[in-house]
Amino acid sequence: MTKPLTYLSLKVVFQYMDVNKRLELNFHCPALRSAERSVPLNLHFLTLEKEKIVVNEVCYKVESKYQRIKTVLNDRKHVRVENLEIYDLNVVPDSLKFRTRNLDSGNLNLERVLPSIDRASFPLKELRVNISKTPNLERYLGFTQSLILFKTKHDGENADLVRSILYNRKCPNIELKNFILLSNTTVALIQNWKNNQKEIGTVLTIHHEYRELQIYVDDLLEVLDGRFAFFNDSALQ
Repeated sequence: MTKPLTYLSLKVVFQYMDVNKRLELNFHCPALRSAERSVPLNLHFLTLEKEKIVVNEVCYKVESKYQRIKTVLNDRKHVRVENLEIYDLNVVPDSLKFRTRNLDSGNLNLERVLPSIDRASFPLKELRVNISKTPNLERYLGFTQSLILFKTKHDGENADLVRSILYNRKCPNIELKNFILLSNTTVALIQNWKNNQKEIGTVLTIHHEYRELQIYVDDLLEVLDGRFAFFNDSALQ
């Protein structure tokens, strides 16, 4: 007669088991949940939405009002995620904190998402933020090495906040999506970085057509005293 695995043996098995197989056992075998949840969950990708959870590119549909998602996350002490996307906070248990390298806060205010992130995660490698939803973003520039900004509202207030962030000495490498900086704004920014001895190697990436940058290359070279400005697709270094 085969002897059942001990609790400690189960923990070792779960440690080396494929993550999605672990979650399936969690869903269907309540007797194993205690041992499974006691083992740190290490993920490459995790996306949390109102009606689904995506784990390492495998999608799990919600059966009834977040029930299945909470079954996965409840009572866990350790969840480590290389790439974490949080689009709905209702699916995150209050006591759970994620340890991650790359965070996407979707259309949520970053200040509401941060309580769910383990302090050991900072500085993040990359942070993606909707600037329209996070008016106090300047407080958190030191939380990441690279910042991706996008917006869903087109108004002057966002433009002022973007300029303020770009001029901030704590500003990390930044990638702008759905933004277009006017030539005089970009030239003034480069002049500011030069005058304030911005760290060499800081990169500003703007997602729009390369041809638009060519319009003011001469102006940028004049600001740089004739030295080279490097363009790699839409990135200015």
